Amino acid sequence: MIIRRHTSARSRLAAGAAAIALAASACGGDSSGGGTAASWCDFVTESDVVDEIFDSLGVDPAETESGLKRVEEFVKRLPNEAPPEIAEDATTIADGAQLLIDAFASADFDIADADLSFMSDSELEANLDAAGERIDVYTQNECGRPFGEDDAASDSDPSEDGGSDSDFDPAGGTLRDQLIAQFESIGLTNEESSCIAANLDFSDPAVQSGDVAAMLDVFGECGIGLDRLAELGS
Repeated sequence: MIIRRHTSARSRLAAGAAAIALAASACGGDSSGGGTAASWCDFVTESDVVDEIFDSLGVDPAETESGLKRVEEFVKRLPNEAPPEIAEDATTIADGAQLLIDAFASADFDIADADLSFMSDSELEANLDAAGERIDVYTQNECGRPFGEDDAASDSDPSEDGGSDSDFDPAGGTLRDQLIAQFESIGLTNEESSCIAANLDFSDPAVQSGDVAAMLDVFGECGIGLDRLAELGS
């Protein structure tokens, strides 16, 4: 399911010491269901464009805002485009996606500062998963294709394609907050940790993989020299 899956896919964008495991949640709402099976199949082809938007998003706030605005335009159409059989489920997906978009908007589209605490509600996540599965079944039966790209490949274990397991806790604060806490746990001060978190280039694949060597320049910018690192190592 497009929204359900890509909340996980986009998690790796802001990964430094950890990756975000995004799973949008649902909050209900009124459904419309004015579409037909034929019009729904035409609409579903547009979901591929949304997949492409998610896959091209980076950590630049301007690019994130532009991309998510286009996604928002798509998901707002979901309830009206859906046939009556899946109208309620389409509204659930649209509402869940809007929660995610609003979270990033509140953080000025800076992934590291987004408050994703709503994702910690397992019941809401389960509701979204169930709605997505029903839409997938309907779309496969009526249109001969899934809604968005195939989930099987994109829902695989991140470690199988070079990614890392996520230790991000949505209820534990923003990604930046948790990065600062991790740096403090190895002996850095709050000032040093905050400086590192503010200056890391999350678009650098080496930083995303947690490569300490890629962070040395930032350590220097923050006044953390080799002697300080040696002190921490001891």
